[in-house]
Amino acid sequence: MTQLNWQYPHPFISNHVVGQEDLDFLGHVNNKSYLAWMENVAWEHAKSVGISHEKQRELNRIMAVYENCMQYLASCYLGDELLIATWVGKQQGCCLRKRHFQIIRKSDFKTVFTAETTYVCIDLTNHKPKKIPKAFSEPYQIKDR
Repeated sequence: MTQLNWQYPHPFISNHVVGQEDLDFLGHVNNKSYLAWMENVAWEHAKSVGISHEKQRELNRIMAVYENCMQYLASCYLGDELLIATWVGKQQGCCLRKRHFQIIRKSDFKTVFTAETTYVCIDLTNHKPKKIPKAFSEPYQIKDR
């Protein structure tokens, strides 16, 4: 069996089959679909460690996208089975943290996409940057061990 070449040893992984709704007029996956997949897998990962919408409201905090850096390495097409992976990176200062993404096509185990997103923790009331609470960091450390 071929070894998957993840950039991180134990990522959170979601399966996806490319559907018609993911395609552009050229017949390959539209760039905006990758962005939607990133958002979806990040939320799935957060919920899997107990960081729900309710928890965010309780803490009056949310991690909002500050910057995306994406690399489209190969095209994907209708019916391609993909493994969409994510993992949380290091905190930067008090309110910024990176999240990484990697997509591997199951048919040939090729990495077709990588990305890095910088999130900023903000107050839900005034949308100003705030320190990342431990409740947004510690669950990932426990889950990823």
